Amino acid sequence: MECPHCQSQKVIKNGKHHHQDGKAIQNYLCKGCGKRFSERTGTPMSRLRTPASVVSLALKMRSEGMGIRASGRVLEKSHVSIMRWEQKLATQSQQWSPSAPAGGDITVEGDEVYTRVGENLPPLKSKGWTVTFIERRSRYWIVAKAGLKTTELFAKATKTAWQWAKASQYIRWFTDGERRYAQQLWQMASVRLKSTEVSREYGHRKVWRHGLEVAIKIKSSQGYRRVEWLKPEHPYTAISDKSDVHANHNEANNSALRRRCSAYRRRQNLYAKNTEGLQRAVTVQRLVHNWVRPHVGLGKNKTPVMAIGLFHRPLSMLELLSLRGFHSLTI
Repeated sequence: MECPHCQSQKVIKNGKHHHQDGKAIQNYLCKGCGKRFSERTGTPMSRLRTPASVVSLALKMRSEGMGIRASGRVLEKSHVSIMRWEQKLATQSQQWSPSAPAGGDITVEGDEVYTRVGENLPPLKSKGWTVTFIERRSRYWIVAKAGLKTTELFAKATKTAWQWAKASQYIRWFTDGERRYAQQLWQMASVRLKSTEVSREYGHRKVWRHGLEVAIKIKSSQGYRRVEWLKPEHPYTAISDKSDVHANHNEANNSALRRRCSAYRRRQNLYAKNTEGLQRAVTVQRLVHNWVRPHVGLGKNKTPVMAIGLFHRPLSMLELLSLRGFHSLTI
């Protein structure tokens, strides 16, 4: 056991306390900083009296498409309690989002998905847009940012996705039509070549980082489709075939999101009441997608985290609620 306050290993047991269901929770005392904590400190179950099995069942129901009030009626719990449990797990999302393995070869797909938030406004005025990024081969869901469809939203999502991906050696960054992905990425991933690194015939000094390829697939209203590479590429970066430039896997993930998250359900009165609630719901979906739910396209009982090489088996919902993050799996 490691102290969550000072990360010291000098920890001793310090009695137990019991919940109403009779479960005993182990307490600890850190000899390094002198602080007391329990086995639940720093986890989504911290300071909760509800049995972990009930919280786990509630979040499973939510991750499979049940509305928050329907889940409360089935479990005979307040919908406010279920919202609080979701929020506690969503708050831990950073601890469950390790960077891509260094030196790898990845393909990042970006796309947007829309739903109503609060009231039925025109799409351009609605805060129901969610920008999502996934890694193609592993189906690892990198980030989902909800809000008004502005440059700021694209900047936040792109920055998070780039921070996750930049340790990889080769990165293909493909999206559907929206140029703001590349505009925001250019500020973080462009480099200026030295005069000795490029010939005059090339004509560009400021280019994408070596190993990074950025392209979009444009779908016009007349059915004419074309592929366009955005900004000058590094002279030593290979260019993919046009047939590889798409965000089909991300679009399929967005379709699954509409089935599994009631806030994204179309033509039903299950939409989120505010952007914070939408962000909470989609963050929980992302964690379950990556760590808990096996993906049929990856093989038997294989999760995106396993496919990308971050862990060797699926986690249960109870483990997701009871651990302090990804680093707890490597201790």
